[in-house]
Amino acid sequence: MKAELIEQDLRKKIVGKFLRERRVKAGLTQMEVAQELRYSTAQFISNWERGISMPPMETLPKLSNMMKIPPRDFIDVMSKYQEQVLKLNKKELLGLFKTR
Repeated sequence: MKAELIEQDLRKKIVGKFLRERRVKAGLTQMEVAQELRYSTAQFISNWERGISMPPMETLPKLSNMMKIPPRDFIDVMSKYQEQVLKLNKKELLGLFKTR
């Protein structure tokens, strides 16, 4: 599997799952979140939850307030995701050098 697909899977399993669980727990629909963030469609939120894309950094505090997520929880999830991506990148680099 290509590194890009693995990274998308990590986004979905770590960040997307977290966002979806917290949105549902807060009793919000994807459209309600989108409207609060001034997006024209819920597709943005769907893409975040499916690991297609990441929410812009400047929206994280808004999401935190809206979904009643302690900032530390958000920071921990984002850090966990970044750590996993770094491990993936390191593994990919090691593979490149082993082929020489």
